[in-house]
Amino acid sequence: MTTVDISSYKKLYLETAKEYCNMLSSNYDKLSLSGFDKDALNNMYISAHSLKSESHAMGYIKMETLSGMIEKAIKDVIDNNKRLSGELLNILKETINNIQQSLKSIEAENKERDTDTVAQKLEDIH
Repeated sequence: MTTVDISSYKKLYLETAKEYCNMLSSNYDKLSLSGFDKDALNNMYISAHSLKSESHAMGYIKMETLSGMIEKAIKDVIDNNKRLSGELLNILKETINNIQQSLKSIEAENKERDTDTVAQKLEDIH
């Protein structure tokens, strides 16, 4: 098996990951006003899915896990046509903030932040 050096892709990963994170944040803002916005939910789902996939490819497992959990939570809301609870909205905001901080850590120190606490909160509510 051949080992591939993916470090040259880090810059591209960070650029696109930041875009996905910005999409998560802006669509979160729309949802926090209405509780249900089909377009915002779909955009969050796509952004979380894309961030999950790219993080997996780069080996950022905590980012993959956290964005996958957002994807799963949003899919549940979409599939069941329900409004986001205030508790879920709060945890989503905390999760997005953790993703933003982890991206900064990856950029500056080439390592992910510990996101286990917020991941557990999201798992517990979902």
